[in-house]
Amino acid sequence: MSRPALLVVAQSARSLATAAVRAGYAPIAVDFFADEDTRALALAAERVSGGLRCGFRRAALMPAIETALRAAAVEPVGIVLGSGFEDRTRLVASLAARWSLLGCPAEVVRAVNDPFRLAEACRIDGIPHPEVRRDVPTEGEWLVRRRGAAGGGHIRPIAAGEPVPTGHVVMRRVPGRPVSAAVLADGGRAEVFAFAEQILAPADEAPFRFAGVAGPVRLPATVEQGMRHAADKLAARFGLKGLASLDAMVDGNDWWLLEVNPRPGASLDALDHMDAPLLTAHISAVAGRILLPRAVDATIRATMVVYASVDSSVTVGPKWPDWVLDRPGAGARIEARAPIATITAAAERLEDIEGLLTTRARELETVLRGNAT
Repeated sequence: MSRPALLVVAQSARSLATAAVRAGYAPIAVDFFADEDTRALALAAERVSGGLRCGFRRAALMPAIETALRAAAVEPVGIVLGSGFEDRTRLVASLAARWSLLGCPAEVVRAVNDPFRLAEACRIDGIPHPEVRRDVPTEGEWLVRRRGAAGGGHIRPIAAGEPVPTGHVVMRRVPGRPVSAAVLADGGRAEVFAFAEQILAPADEAPFRFAGVAGPVRLPATVEQGMRHAADKLAARFGLKGLASLDAMVDGNDWWLLEVNPRPGASLDALDHMDAPLLTAHISAVAGRILLPRAVDATIRATMVVYASVDSSVTVGPKWPDWVLDRPGAGARIEARAPIATITAAAERLEDIEGLLTTRARELETVLRGNAT
């Protein structure tokens, strides 16, 4: 019996395609890269023109999806969306009108990504959340961030008196380290099934640029309890469905919720090694039944995006190590500050993970230099 086809669309759809295969689906992938391993996993993989800087545009996305569907020659049972739609809710609605949307509808995505609505919900439900404003106060440390954006590259410090760009919001800076809670929600309640450490790759122009996650990990008991409370309250208030993640800053026993990602997130690769496939749990939760996956061992797994320091072109298809994901094919052009690929590591201690990732990032850059101009 052939596997049912599933349409997966994201800025990079490889992790969703991998999760779909684990869950017994045949993925049809559409994204900005169409990397080698995405093509190997999918019935069809199509690259959307424009790239990360432009984001998803209806005029480019819809034809790319139709091309992929013609190549796959099968109708998908539904569509799962990943990153890239946080500020494209009209596009989410258009996709939901054409295919069965297995995830949060457009109105939920719009509401939970509104920083002022989220802050007000947190105030009402007793969830710690940094103050958000439209201007910069004269006292304290503040960050400016673009509304409906993902990846952290849009966040930077802002000084008193500095104008706030259109489409941006100011948030009080809080101390600590970035973490996330992986959540399954059924539209009325939610359960956290894992916590993860976030990994940053700071750059001069993007000091909070996101690179990856490591998990599952344990956080202080009071933090875990608080984040579980937050997930359940916010799922009920906003109607979250399926896999989602809560991003937070943790400082000892103190913590602050920063944002909610109402979709399968960056922790998918690191956490999809449990007793049930995460995409199976996602689709079940969207349908109203939470199936909580459990860890099968004590291994911590991590993924980290490695960014290019200079412009380059891959002239020969390299023999990538098996710990490299999102593998660019021969002829791929990689701009400075753009992702080269994703590296993985696994260990029982977080400090060992960090060492492995550092070593492998250097090795990846060596592989690229040997196959690039």
